[in-house]
Amino acid sequence: MADQRYAMYLAGWPRHGDFGLVAEQDGPLGAAWYRAYTEQSHCLGFVAEDVPELSIAVIASRRHEGIGRLLLINLIEAGEVQGCAALSLSVNLGNPARHLYESVGFQPVGKPRETAMTMIRHAAQPN
Repeated sequence: MADQRYAMYLAGWPRHGDFGLVAEQDGPLGAAWYRAYTEQSHCLGFVAEDVPELSIAVIASRRHEGIGRLLLINLIEAGEVQGCAALSLSVNLGNPARHLYESVGFQPVGKPRETAMTMIRHAAQPN
């Protein structure tokens, strides 16, 4: 919370509509969560007030083990159950996690910024 780059993602947790998951094995391995923002107060992956922004982190020593994919898939499924029509996120252009996001249906939205892009994933439509 002391780092202003991350404080908005967690300040006042949980607010109405916030949802998150934690992967644990003898302590936390990673976490994924989403929360909605407003036009006046939002983070880099903001698309619209009715599209929560997703955040995810896995401790460095446990990356490339599928933990992030499992958290991401479970968070997407939870969002759909809770009625989220879409989820958005911001990713640095050189971040290898970008391929993970694309593999589960996130697509670029808008014009990329100099070092990052915003992506969106729309919920699956019922058959």
